[in-house]
Amino acid sequence: MKRRNALLTTNAFISAVLVAALLVGANYLVTEHHVRWDFTATREHSLSPQTIKVLRTLPGPIQAVAFPSSDSVQQYQQLFATYQYYNKDFQYRIVDPDRNPAEAQKYRVTSYGQTVLQHGAASYMVDDGTEEALTNGILHVLETSKKTIYVLQGEGEAGLNDFTRTGMGSATQALTSKGFDVKPLTLIQTGQIPGDAAAVIVASPTTDLLPQETAALARYYQGGGKLLITVDPETPAGTRAWLATAFYVGAPGGVVIDPVSRLLGGDVRVPIVAQYPYSDITQNFSLATAFPLATPLVPNVKTPGVTVTPIVKSSDASYVKVNTSTEDLRFQQGTDVKGPAVLAVEVSPSPLPSPTPPSPGAGKAPTPTAPSPKGSAVLFGDSSFIQNTYIGLVGNRDLFTSTVAWLTQSGDLVSIAPRATPFDPFLITGSQGRYLFIGSVIVVPLLLLFLGGSIYMQRRAL
Repeated sequence: MKRRNALLTTNAFISAVLVAALLVGANYLVTEHHVRWDFTATREHSLSPQTIKVLRTLPGPIQAVAFPSSDSVQQYQQLFATYQYYNKDFQYRIVDPDRNPAEAQKYRVTSYGQTVLQHGAASYMVDDGTEEALTNGILHVLETSKKTIYVLQGEGEAGLNDFTRTGMGSATQALTSKGFDVKPLTLIQTGQIPGDAAAVIVASPTTDLLPQETAALARYYQGGGKLLITVDPETPAGTRAWLATAFYVGAPGGVVIDPVSRLLGGDVRVPIVAQYPYSDITQNFSLATAFPLATPLVPNVKTPGVTVTPIVKSSDASYVKVNTSTEDLRFQQGTDVKGPAVLAVEVSPSPLPSPTPPSPGAGKAPTPTAPSPKGSAVLFGDSSFIQNTYIGLVGNRDLFTSTVAWLTQSGDLVSIAPRATPFDPFLITGSQGRYLFIGSVIVVPLLLLFLGGSIYMQRRAL
């Protein structure tokens, strides 16, 4: 009897140990090799193939520090956890900027929802919590070389570290947070563009550029350089004439007046743009932008060798006030020009058409055309939108940084369409509704009552 009890005890102990081992092993497998299934119609809880490819090829750890608002913490937590599911090298922290203002200041966070990505010594600021923005931010921060943006100085342009109303201190910080190195450029002294220039910004000079300056910018542009140029209604005539000859974009002067801005609570001299023509820069851009005291641009879209594409236009109700000295902003028939007005264009190289060989017996061969420029440029008819006073308005900062990113070709950017849960209502007919009512309110309760009564009667008969 004792031997039998001992065997039973030993068997029970071994069984308990085996069950415990199985539970520990199963828990380890689930922890280290967990699998997720997304059964939603649009796979809204899954990452795109582009993002998965980026994550699986990470060269090393990436640290993400997010500063969301209190009502979006769960959204960031889910997104970052999904990224970490595909690669453990993606590490993240979520910080409350209201409870930890010192840490937000340390990372130069200026608004809710920003995320700082760090990879080694490189860092990059992502402005929102979408998959597209985060993946493109990873691509930016993985770039091995830091790109340098030069800003022309010496002809009355706004100062890089000037934080007064008309300065560019905030614009400089915006570029720095995106991983760019921003430096001043004085062409009067150097006479040439530095070899490490990823792009050059010419921010509305108040005096005409000297011939050696325009020559240096032209050589840089013809050789493949990237330029961002802004002009205003008061930009000197010589600079505006240079735009027409070098980039085939006229700037005849005048101020754009948009009555729609008054309906939105703004000034009619500050056109507010919410819809954009299709272009490389604005194809995924949906934020509103404001352009105080903008001047119209007149692109020559039929120029061979270059493609001139409008990227920002004022509303159909706008018009150009030609006389900028008058206080009467009403439209003057025969003097003012009806809109919409082009406020910004991108100029990119395009192949020249192949020359047609001369036919036999024809005269001398046609004169060869001049080679088309290899560089790209973006021209804005407003410089105020990147000044300290206005760069924080709605999407101004984002449009500025997106333009610089396009010019410098920063990151092999991906486009990821947002996923939304489709609206698929469950509609029933009147007869189906009656059947549902009878089945759920009458038949099911009666069936349960019958089963319960049957069990009760059987137990009483025992």
